[in-house]
Amino acid sequence: TVTTAELNYSDGVTSNIQTQLNAKAEDAADVGLGNVDNTSNATERAATATLTNKRITRREQTVTSASTVTPHWDNDDIVTITAQAARLTLANPAGTPTDGQPMIIRIVDNATGRTIAVGSQYRAIGVTIPTTTTASKTIYLGGFWNDAYSKFDITAVAEEA
Repeated sequence: TVTTAELNYSDGVTSNIQTQLNAKAEDAADVGLGNVDNTSNATERAATATLTNKRITRREQTVTSASTVTPHWDNDDIVTITAQAARLTLANPAGTPTDGQPMIIRIVDNATGRTIAVGSQYRAIGVTIPTTTTASKTIYLGGFWNDAYSKFDITAVAEEA
């Protein structure tokens, strides 16, 4: 690293070099942020981006056997419950969901069927929410937040064959 003190040129080059170094340190393109412009207007900052060939890593809550599990809209896209060894209650999800926000719940017991109860915000739409697990079989519950009714609409239920 070269400091200003080390650039003791008598022809005034020192201040010019320091000015250029300061300007470059603030140049977003030089730090890999060439497409970021926080000085633009709010409309440009709020523009949507199209993601092509990009993987989305789901936010996951993993629970190994619990009597009550609370999914969280702000933190979870998928809730995985494994080795369930007790009666399970899926509490009403916490957090602040957006209308239509999806969530998946995956449940597997510890080789013994377990009962499942759900909170008042779970609502079956065209499916039946299971009330028990089948020993050693994975169950998926999938659905979306319905803002108009303040319900987690379960629209898909699948169990391992």
